[in-house]
Amino acid sequence: MTNTQKGWLAAIFIGLLWGIPWIVGTPILEVMDPQVLVWLRYTIAFITLGLIFNIGLATGKMKKKADFKLNWANRNDIFWAACCGIIGQGAFSFLSFLSLDYITASENGVIQGLIPILILCVGFLRHGERFTVMQMMCALGAFVGVAILVMDPQSETNGFNIGHLICFGSAASFATMAYARAKLAEKYGSVATMFHQFVFASLGFGLYLFVVGADFSSALNVFSSPLRILCIAILGVGISGISYLIYIYGMERVGVDGTGMALNLMPLSSFVLAVFALGEQVTPMRLVAIAVVIISMMAFMKAGSKKQAAVAEPETAKDVMSSRPCRSQ
Repeated sequence: MTNTQKGWLAAIFIGLLWGIPWIVGTPILEVMDPQVLVWLRYTIAFITLGLIFNIGLATGKMKKKADFKLNWANRNDIFWAACCGIIGQGAFSFLSFLSLDYITASENGVIQGLIPILILCVGFLRHGERFTVMQMMCALGAFVGVAILVMDPQSETNGFNIGHLICFGSAASFATMAYARAKLAEKYGSVATMFHQFVFASLGFGLYLFVVGADFSSALNVFSSPLRILCIAILGVGISGISYLIYIYGMERVGVDGTGMALNLMPLSSFVLAVFALGEQVTPMRLVAIAVVIISMMAFMKAGSKKQAAVAEPETAKDVMSSRPCRSQ
């Protein structure tokens, strides 16, 4: 098997894996509140990633780009790392789990599939990014797919409700921190940046639980059944810990565009597992909605790739021209 094939397998695996947090979180939410689950998830995640990172450094498999210093001079990076952790990870996870009180896990997964569009919206508002006509059409198609899903008369949630807005807020929380996360990763490295985010997510929600007087001991309820132990292992160790290493592995071999295309499998993964693991209904409108969202998102990513190629082409030509020696007249 070639490195490219291994990269595609890694990317597809991540696309399927990242569609299931809301499914595996459902059994755990039966015995603890969403905010306690978020704290437990990211506590396990930063311990897992911390161990992996330190072992990688010790064995020479990983390299540290720069030290993340906790001092006043580094206050800007500390602030954005905290925002990425508390908002981009903690609030994202908390709101998504909270939405499961009102909507189904498959609906949750489809709405989370809108994250690439929301990231570009943030880029449009803050960084001067521009949608192409094709991207605008694809984004509209994706929202139409979500609308079809929400308005399905056979849905268990009986149409649009507050849970859909909460879930949309979850996706927006992740998207708003995408550019800050990328900037930190460029300076400190992807794995180190995720570790810092998970630490801040755990500390932030731990402080919140302490202030509101939440029962930390309810986290021990995860040991009440083998299924819940498996679920928290998948959430904390697999999805929030090891998966980012697999994601980086895939991205290095098939590129950002390839992994981005594979992530469009998230809604499909959520739907399939929700049907088989949670017994959710399969309705014609739900199937149409998921197909519309996935096709729209794939076309959206493709349009984005073409746009980047078109921008890069004149720059390359310019570099070639500037590198040519001047001829005497």
